[in-house]
Amino acid sequence: MHIFCLNLCSFWKAPEPYLIFGHGKAIYRMDLDGGNQKRVVTGVGNSILLDFHYTEGRVYWADKKTGVIYKAAMDGTQRQKLHSSEKGISGLAVDWVHNFVIWTSGEVGSIKRVDTDGKNERTLLRHLSQPISIAVAPNDRFIFWLSDGITPSIQRSDVTGEMITTVLKIPERLGGLSVDRTDKRLFWVQFSLEGESAIGSCDYNGNVVNVIDQSQSLGMSVFLEQVYYTDMSSRTIRQVNKYSGVEAENINLKRMTHPSTAVKVVHPLNQPIEDSMPVFPGQTCDGRTGVCVNVCSNLAEQGICQCTKGFALSKHGNYCEDVNECGLWDHGCSLGCENIPGSYFCTCPKGYALLPDRKTCQETSPCLANMTQCDNGCLATDEGTICVCPEGSILQPDGQTCRGCSSSDRGGCSQQCSPITPGRWECDCLPGYKIHQDGKRCTATGPPPYLLFANIVNIRRVNLDGTGDQSLVEEPRGTVIALDYDPVQNKVYFASTVLKQIERADLDGRSREVLLTEGLDSPEGLAVDWVNRKLYWTDRGWVVLSTIDRSTLDGFDRETIISKGIQKPRGIAVHPLAKKLFWTDMGTRPVLESASLEGSDRAVIASTDLVSPSGLTIDFTEDRLYWCDSKRGVLEMASLDGSNRQVLTENEVGRPFDLVVFEDRLWITDREQQLLLSVDKRTGMNPERLHGNMVQPASIVVVHPLAKPGANVCLYQNGGCAQVCESRLGFAHCSCHSHIAQSADGKDCFMPLPVPGLSTDGEEAEDNMDEGSEPTLFIEKMVSDQDDCFSLRCDVNAQCLLDGGNPTCHCLEGFTGDGELCVDLDECMLGMTLCSIQSSVCVNTAGGYYCQCRPGFSGEEHHCTDIDECKMGTHKCDERAECINTIGKYRCKCQAGYSGNGHTCQGAVLHTSCPSSHDTYCLYEGVCFYFPEMESYACNCISGYMGERCQFSDLEWWELQQAEQEKRRNVAIALGMVVLITLLSIAACVTYCYGCSCGTQYTVLQPVLIY
Repeated sequence: MHIFCLNLCSFWKAPEPYLIFGHGKAIYRMDLDGGNQKRVVTGVGNSILLDFHYTEGRVYWADKKTGVIYKAAMDGTQRQKLHSSEKGISGLAVDWVHNFVIWTSGEVGSIKRVDTDGKNERTLLRHLSQPISIAVAPNDRFIFWLSDGITPSIQRSDVTGEMITTVLKIPERLGGLSVDRTDKRLFWVQFSLEGESAIGSCDYNGNVVNVIDQSQSLGMSVFLEQVYYTDMSSRTIRQVNKYSGVEAENINLKRMTHPSTAVKVVHPLNQPIEDSMPVFPGQTCDGRTGVCVNVCSNLAEQGICQCTKGFALSKHGNYCEDVNECGLWDHGCSLGCENIPGSYFCTCPKGYALLPDRKTCQETSPCLANMTQCDNGCLATDEGTICVCPEGSILQPDGQTCRGCSSSDRGGCSQQCSPITPGRWECDCLPGYKIHQDGKRCTATGPPPYLLFANIVNIRRVNLDGTGDQSLVEEPRGTVIALDYDPVQNKVYFASTVLKQIERADLDGRSREVLLTEGLDSPEGLAVDWVNRKLYWTDRGWVVLSTIDRSTLDGFDRETIISKGIQKPRGIAVHPLAKKLFWTDMGTRPVLESASLEGSDRAVIASTDLVSPSGLTIDFTEDRLYWCDSKRGVLEMASLDGSNRQVLTENEVGRPFDLVVFEDRLWITDREQQLLLSVDKRTGMNPERLHGNMVQPASIVVVHPLAKPGANVCLYQNGGCAQVCESRLGFAHCSCHSHIAQSADGKDCFMPLPVPGLSTDGEEAEDNMDEGSEPTLFIEKMVSDQDDCFSLRCDVNAQCLLDGGNPTCHCLEGFTGDGELCVDLDECMLGMTLCSIQSSVCVNTAGGYYCQCRPGFSGEEHHCTDIDECKMGTHKCDERAECINTIGKYRCKCQAGYSGNGHTCQGAVLHTSCPSSHDTYCLYEGVCFYFPEMESYACNCISGYMGERCQFSDLEWWELQQAEQEKRRNVAIALGMVVLITLLSIAACVTYCYGCSCGTQYTVLQPVLIY
């Protein structure tokens, strides 16, 4: 009672408490007695989450649909956008002690936080099971949230995301979490399968559970002895005694037009600055009590909390605070120091390296000794030459190897490594994977993966642990050695070398059909392009030439893409995101090659130390290529361009045929020992063998949604969804159009029964909530079982809505028509899409569209991002060229000292002197040199000589020049005389001929006289 009186006295001195809640598209405030009601913030959306920061005097809210977080003053002014997160925010809370905004994302499965000024976003927790409705108790350094997984539960961690524990498991669906900071209890809403709801509560450790039967609620807030909650059925805000559940009464004076969503009681008691509860004698550091928080040592005899090194006990003695060792000047760092929670680390400026003592900085200088045993490099010091590690890694006790994010082992992380300090790092996983309990390995989420392999006479499946071995397709007539599967249609494709045909069937073995029968000789390798919907296969020709062919997944539009320079092709793999095709050739010149998906841009991946390369596979998480040599019994790996080639193992496999990689393991079929072998994909160590009903295991694949990334499962039968399908990480996520309810199976959609009197005009509803408005008269219209919607014949792609009281058929989103006939709307042709013209091509689908990424881009659904060909190693740059990534493309630039177009680079020949063949080219001690402008050789003559080869002295050259000039002059005079004589002769002839002609004419005209 004494503590309660203190709280009560504080209440009377503090400001009056009031409610803030979301309604329609606005945020309202209202006194606890229902008076002084007014609208604070407008235009916040229909689906929001909200909380407040009392000392700042601000309200924070998040739009669940857009993922945008806003804040404003309590009077609605100073509104601003705080942070943009991913869509699907499912919970929001404000940490008023540390000034954080914390939220949950149910779709991503994470809890994140950002400062109240919008800076320093950080992910606290990942890979959670559908977290919703978060609440904080920062004075106790706790974060609570609801998990809406297979078994709903209440979870707890400290404010840093550590010390995760399950508070309570409840077999009913949960919602609306709230914290009672006075009694240190949690309150929530639980829903039974029969549709009944109740308000439950327990302490911070899940003990002393109390359940109060109340109507369905969307949100609640606890203050003193009352629980304030929203009631969907009555569309009011109610209060009830938190202990007994009695004395329930409405707060608001009039019924709302919409059910209210989130609700909070604003008062300093709901956000105390300090927790005055001391640590009483007899209380221990048992983590279950919640007394000692963060870092704690259990001293049961003394009953006090004790902090580990790097932390100091708070003034109340119930939690530990970080000590800034860098500020104490006793850290021992020679140049730089950076503080982190619980510790610190030394840093060095550019040009210096941190010595193995991790405190002293040494100026870098090249080491003289040949320290080939160093993993990274060496450094010359006063004590001699030592090995050093790159930034982000530390030197191991052997003095040679490095370990960390920047080392070759990547800190032991399976997929991603994030450095914290030079000596500390943490492992993380790609989307769709979760971190293992060891904190290093990543395991795939979703259904359990299994192996599918060809077994000569049948196709079998088996779990990764060897259980569940069964036959899917029997083929006693033929030899089945090649197979692959399509994750979109869930089909397995296989080829028979005896029957000379390619078939497909469902993954359960049913619906078997023959696709190709003609023009096949010996198909030994097969690959499915699940993105571009193509089928590739190798045909080892015994009668005709060997080829690599492709067709559609239905067996149409067949074409040969590789027919030259190929002898005995077998293994084949496709990388749709990199637009690459890889295959092995077991001919007289064994080789691994790659090409584009159309067969152009061929390149050799590996051609040395090969005898009979058989199978190959691609690790899509790291963009690495694995292959096996059936005669040598060797497993190898390399980058997609053939660089960084490495032998994994040489003695573990007898006669490998094919292999596949998934997570951290590499699975190999061994035809000699008739088993499946599994090894570590990076080291080739830790072999595991699976024995079963195997004759001669051949091609093998792993079946899992993450095994083939980028698959759009919505392309086939809309992913099984009735209306809207969204493909994410190989899974189909179904949803329904607005005003349509989703069935329990998450795929079907149906029209919900209309709620009597429920208005759909959000703006009108907001106006009706303004202060001072007159009480509104509500008329409830009963809808009978003979509703005219049942008599209308709406199209399958339409829904029936009451338009002005009359039922009308309206086409669904993505369709157009009169409701009775709805046709697909071509968003691509009408320009109503989000596809980027630069990175994608719009493809219309029934009721929607998707963006097909252009070459050089990859992605899913509506977003395409640039492929970094340089980083992935899929470029065609010469090994002596630099690859520079550009948007959708890349370019190659020859390195210094080389010339060419980048795809082919040759060393620049610097002809500074003449070759040995020109030793006697220059005479009289002339020096031979190369003249680059003329691309020829010339001579630098000594004084007194000149000429092309210095063959003339200065006097001889002058005499020769004079003689040459005299000769040319005489020739010119002679030619002139000849021309003159010729002209005179021509003139004389002309004159003579003219005279003869005149005399003859005179004689003819002379008259004859007759006497």
